Amino acid sequence: MHVNIRSILPKFVLLTALAHSANPDVLAVSESWLRKATKNSEISIPNYNIFRQDCNSSPFGSSVYCRDSLQSNVILSRSIPKQFELLILKITLSRNKSLTVAACYRPPSAPSCALDTICELIAPHLASEFVLLGDLNWDMLNTPAVLQSKLDALNLTQIIKEPTRYNPNSVNKGTLIDVILTNWPSKYTSAVFNQDLSDHCLIACIRYGAAVKRPPLITVKRSLKHFCEQAFLIDLARVSWKDIDLIPSVEDAWSFFKSNFLTILDKHAPFKKCRTKNRYSPWFTPDLTALDQHKNILWRTAITSNSPRDMQLFREVRNQYTQSVRKAKANFFRQKFASCSSNSKKFWDTVKSMENKSTSSQLPTALRLGNTVTTDKSMIIKNFNKHFSTAGHAFRLATPTSANSSPPPAATRPSLSRFSFTQIQIADVLKELQNLDPYKSAGLDNLDPLFLKLSAAIVATPITSLFNLSFISSDIPKDWKAAAVIPLFKGGDTLDPNCYRPISILPCLSKVFESQVNKQVTDHLESHRTFTAVQSGFRAGHGCTSGTLKVLNDIITAIDKRQYCAAVFIDLAKAFDSVNHHILIGRLSSLGFSDDCLAWFTNYFADRVQCVKSEGMLSGPLAVSMGVPQGSILGPTLFSVYINDVSHAAGDSLIHLYADDTILYTSGPSLDTVLSNLQTSFNAIQHSFRGLQLLLNASKTKCMLFNRSLPAPVPDQHHHPGWFRP
Repeated sequence: MHVNIRSILPKFVLLTALAHSANPDVLAVSESWLRKATKNSEISIPNYNIFRQDCNSSPFGSSVYCRDSLQSNVILSRSIPKQFELLILKITLSRNKSLTVAACYRPPSAPSCALDTICELIAPHLASEFVLLGDLNWDMLNTPAVLQSKLDALNLTQIIKEPTRYNPNSVNKGTLIDVILTNWPSKYTSAVFNQDLSDHCLIACIRYGAAVKRPPLITVKRSLKHFCEQAFLIDLARVSWKDIDLIPSVEDAWSFFKSNFLTILDKHAPFKKCRTKNRYSPWFTPDLTALDQHKNILWRTAITSNSPRDMQLFREVRNQYTQSVRKAKANFFRQKFASCSSNSKKFWDTVKSMENKSTSSQLPTALRLGNTVTTDKSMIIKNFNKHFSTAGHAFRLATPTSANSSPPPAATRPSLSRFSFTQIQIADVLKELQNLDPYKSAGLDNLDPLFLKLSAAIVATPITSLFNLSFISSDIPKDWKAAAVIPLFKGGDTLDPNCYRPISILPCLSKVFESQVNKQVTDHLESHRTFTAVQSGFRAGHGCTSGTLKVLNDIITAIDKRQYCAAVFIDLAKAFDSVNHHILIGRLSSLGFSDDCLAWFTNYFADRVQCVKSEGMLSGPLAVSMGVPQGSILGPTLFSVYINDVSHAAGDSLIHLYADDTILYTSGPSLDTVLSNLQTSFNAIQHSFRGLQLLLNASKTKCMLFNRSLPAPVPDQHHHPGWFRP
């Protein structure tokens, strides 16, 4: 399907409605008018991957939405200003069959040489089945001889036979400038439709043959159809939970609790398989579908009758449909926001849902690891697990000779009082259990937060005993150190595992336990003012706003003094995944943590594993030997401890941190002095990061010069070689 949209952004609601109602496998868009600064998330349609060829020098551009159940990737992307934009995709239909799909836009003022270049670019891809969709701005009802000769030479046939752009003053006058060209016309049937996005008609074709369909998403969850809360709680109360105090081993005590709880839970809420419905536009109502169909009928009637009255009736219904679509979406989200009340989490969840991002946990149809592409689902989850489990090895792979470099010495502090864990109280655990989010997923232990919340009054005591036993023995149940990882597509190439974000799901009780541990740790660190004042991340009374205001105030102050101010925005690659456990334990030791505490944290990091879980399948476990656990409660606090002393390397420059994001900045009357000081501080900061085995992400580390009325001379690269390069 192809449409000339003349700017996606202001018409994105209508484009989403089109995708919802027509449900095409491939939707090509000409004159997208997108700039490179436009994020994919702003124009994302759920269940589709988007590929773009933007043109910053002119308001043209082409984009292709390809259904995510199709294995697709870009094989050519070319733009020549004022000539054309061309985007070519390869879509794998089966093991031995593929389809090449191209989207092309040629402006009316393009020189004649543009046609020659387009033909040269598509010629190598015509050995297999090929389809080109686009707007070439030639009237194919009276095809120019030069164009027809080129199409004949390439064995391409135009399968659209009726006008695609009508004269608004005369229904029976129009031009055919939108094309679907293919080297296999017998496989396709085509049609022209009215649409509300621009003055071009929508063109589409159907390919004969077996459709490539993704099987329905089957999830396994507990059935509440016959669940009786009272009966569930009565059975739990009959268990002799006090016996857990007689068990000396944490693993055995956990096994006792888990087996008893799950036996009763499986009886009252057994697992069942469910088919997940994916309705990504809940605001698109059946009434809109009916109105859309009525509008299309009126369009055909007007074209056939050539009656001004019929055309006027069609335009009235078309305008009504356009207004109804926009009103339906606005009303839907207006009601959603009204229901948020003072719930900030619900408010931001609603804001995110407006982005139309897909949250499907379905696996891609194929995945590339190295030079190999696999379509076997068991291999896909295995490769995902291998990729995610080695995310923290970036520093070792990039600097193998420096892997054993010593960490920067800990800052000298006044003697701190020793820190040891104190016994956790039943009331605190009960409160944590009662505050659990019942909609969160269970970890690999299958203990759902919903049922722990319902039974909080009964199980709080044995769970508290289990937590305190862990302190005494410096041992943590192995189940609590196993994470289920779900790959979530971020955008980009569906074959590239780097385009997926790992979402870790930890056992619910491990997070309850960590919450109690984290409270004791942070109370100790904050009471001794351990954290540097320039760290705003994950601290009570601090945040993104306070950090931004501090940096902004410093920069404005320098500008008001008519000084130059330069800053380096430092990004670290996989920072949380790269934490070295040995260095972190040394940091905790220097902060006064007792030997028992250090033994507990050593066990906390030991023997951690993760499995990738998706579509009812589970990969084998792989060891995770580095990093703080993603999704954990302790992770952010431990990372702040790990990176805390980096600020001391800033020297004469100022520094501010928000978790792993760092800004290094300085000011002065002379640009040369500013850049020289900043380079010296930057070198020292890089050395500190290397000592912590953290790797700078050079592509995302940026520098910026701030001034208001002073001239901004170009830095002298001879005197400051590479100051802006990590």
